[in-house]
Amino acid sequence: MPHMFTLSLALAVALAGAPKASAPKKTLLKIEVRPASAIVYVDGKRKGTGAKAMSLPVEPGRHTIRIVQGRDEHQEVVSVKKGETTNWSWTFEDDRKAGQPSVPEPEASSPPKETSPPDAGK
Repeated sequence: MPHMFTLSLALAVALAGAPKASAPKKTLLKIEVRPASAIVYVDGKRKGTGAKAMSLPVEPGRHTIRIVQGRDEHQEVVSVKKGETTNWSWTFEDDRKAGQPSVPEPEASSPPKETSPPDAGK
């Protein structure tokens, strides 16, 4: 029996010291989107939101990324090469001018107009 243990131990040591074949590099698509509430779709499948960056394993080739934020959306096709990480980002920006309110405020300086009924003065 001592020979069996010695043989097993020698085999374990030999295997542990053997050079390992390096794992093939993953093909990844790293996506960063703003604002956090934007929804991310890759090849038509929902993958998450812009709340955090995502690193998705994908097949090499072309992939369609679609980002939806409320009524706005952006779509783009990206090419990913085998064994590489492709970085892609998008930020929805506010088209309004700085300081412009989202809803126009009524003018406070002009008094309300008086209107007379349509049949007044007849």
